[in-house]
Amino acid sequence: MDKTLQGRTIIHGGVMIEEKKYTQKEEDFIRDMMQTAKTKAPENLKYRIMQQIETEKTLIPIKVNSRKESGNILKEFGSIFGTMYAVLAVMIAATYFLFGQAYLLSPQFLGTALLVASVFSLLWLISRLDPHLRKKKEAQKG
Repeated sequence: MDKTLQGRTIIHGGVMIEEKKYTQKEEDFIRDMMQTAKTKAPENLKYRIMQQIETEKTLIPIKVNSRKESGNILKEFGSIFGTMYAVLAVMIAATYFLFGQAYLLSPQFLGTALLVASVFSLLWLISRLDPHLRKKKEAQKG
């Protein structure tokens, strides 16, 4: 690259380019013109903009991420009571191999099996009651 600066001409790669040189006075004149043309923002502009943003935020409705209610009652029913029957099957098998067939018909074992069935039934009842109460609470709120 061949750069030679002579007056107002620059030779760059064999091509001559005219360059206008500004004097200090011209630069000062342009700077002054730009300063006078610039408009100043009012003192309370920032406050007004923030107030406008906050006002718009309050007017926009808030979207509530509502959990989707488990719509498949049979799936819930099957999972809870399926687990209950699996637990009862393990209990029956363990009791049969450890204590024999006679203990399966005893009041102690039947009471334990009834307790397990009751606990799983209460679990199912709570799982059905919870969405009902939530829906009722939202209806009163809204």
